[in-house]
Amino acid sequence: MNEQKNLTVINDQNQLDKIVSFTNKTSDSWGFSPELTGEINLMLEELFINTISYGYTDTAVHEIKISFKYENRLFTIEFSDDGLEFNPLTIPEADTSLDIMDRKIGGLGMYLIKKLSDTVEYKYENGRNTLIIIKTITVN
Repeated sequence: MNEQKNLTVINDQNQLDKIVSFTNKTSDSWGFSPELTGEINLMLEELFINTISYGYTDTAVHEIKISFKYENRLFTIEFSDDGLEFNPLTIPEADTSLDIMDRKIGGLGMYLIKKLSDTVEYKYENGRNTLIIIKTITVN
């Protein structure tokens, strides 16, 4: 299978339902397990909420683009926004050995994304942040 699906949403928390629906529908059509679908939704929720919470300094409407690609057992998510330039891979990794009450705020979302994927890359081009998440999967 060599297929790509795309979704564009705006920077409004109410758009999260569209993202979940897009993920569920695409995962179902590609034969992904419920566990994998849950992992994808978790990663996208983290990225989306952080982007709309911290990525913009104005109240204007901004487009966030999400792309899924599935080819040769590689599942790729591209998450792109026109927010402030920010490389989330530079965030210090959350110290999961500490009790939750003793941890510093921040970094847990990227920690989860890194643990749930094989590769995470970042690029900033043409005024857009793009996070590329790659995961090798097997569909039964």
